[in-house]
Amino acid sequence: MIALSATDVRVCEACWNAPVTAARHTPAGRDLLCEECTEGDYPRRVDLFPPFGVYGLTTRKVRNDGRHGSGPPKSPPDPGPPLPNPPPAPSPPGTPPV
Repeated sequence: MIALSATDVRVCEACWNAPVTAARHTPAGRDLLCEECTEGDYPRRVDLFPPFGVYGLTTRKVRNDGRHGSGPPKSPPDPGPPLPNPPPAPSPPGTPPV
């Protein structure tokens, strides 16, 4: 069994199911893995605290200028039904909106 600090995860960073039983040292740091994932040489699935401080965000997803997308905002693929035309009349005062 390896020694874990108070801030180390207790569940395998590759499968997120089994308890940590081994530490694999890489150039990026230490991976805490279960025995099966260590033997299979499985990679970690996520970085909990990447350099940008955002869960799951890595340098591969960020352009050089620090922005995520380009151009004007885009509409979602399915914007839903159109708004009614003419708009419905407002509810009378003191009643919930419909």
